[in-house]
Amino acid sequence: MSEKYSDDGLADLLDRYPRENMGIYTFPAHSEGRVKAIHGRADNLSGAELLEAVKRGQIWLNLRAVSKYLPEYADVRNKLFSQLDSAAGIKTLKQDIGVLISSPDIHVHYHLDIPFVCLVQVRGEKYVSLYPPHEPFATANQIEAVVLREQEEEMDFKYSFDEHVSKVHMKPGVAITWPQNAPHRVQNGNMMNVSLSCEYMTASGLLKANAMYTNGKLRRRFGMNPSIPQNTGAAVMLKAVVARALKIQKKPTVKKVTPITFEIDKNTLEVRRIDESSNV
Repeated sequence: MSEKYSDDGLADLLDRYPRENMGIYTFPAHSEGRVKAIHGRADNLSGAELLEAVKRGQIWLNLRAVSKYLPEYADVRNKLFSQLDSAAGIKTLKQDIGVLISSPDIHVHYHLDIPFVCLVQVRGEKYVSLYPPHEPFATANQIEAVVLREQEEEMDFKYSFDEHVSKVHMKPGVAITWPQNAPHRVQNGNMMNVSLSCEYMTASGLLKANAMYTNGKLRRRFGMNPSIPQNTGAAVMLKAVVARALKIQKKPTVKKVTPITFEIDKNTLEVRRIDESSNV
């Protein structure tokens, strides 16, 4: 394991990464329906203190675009995507790498991502539960809402979906990717976990995402009921062109952000609920 991912290396990473850009979350118990992440802050903690809080509690840290802020991660990003391109025979676009640091036993809600994701396990063990990227597991309307930034990535879950689940046991050195927009959830083992989340697009993936944008506009403006694009044929390409025109003509919708409702107490290193009116 690289020294980057030792306790000292992670504490240094948490000190140097812009705290205001860090995603700090906890999650309610896994259940049916839409389980939303709970957003928090840790303004006054050192990197070592924040890491200790992760080890003790139910906390999930997302350090997005880490190579933008820490130059040494640019080499990590370039190496990983070069290997991915070679192994999968693809050309990745819009490459981004993030570091996920999460507590023992935490359960990450049922959600999906618009880009493709390659998850690389560095420390600890977890199970990733993957579901098919189509209805009823993810409806067209729900995916469109994420593309249009009307909501975050949470999807509506039913226990019956587990009849179709594929579970992957993630150990250090294991890397997986999955179909675009495939819903998934994550269950950590009883140890702290560290993973690299590599988000990317392909040419066909960009076409599909833009076609979903146009579908969302058609549904909301004209009451149409388009389905999830399944290929990159002429109709999808036309909708992608329309999406580009729509985005130029109108300011993008501001993504709804989960309000901050907890902070990590510096004295106890435990989660402490706060009043939403105290948000900055």
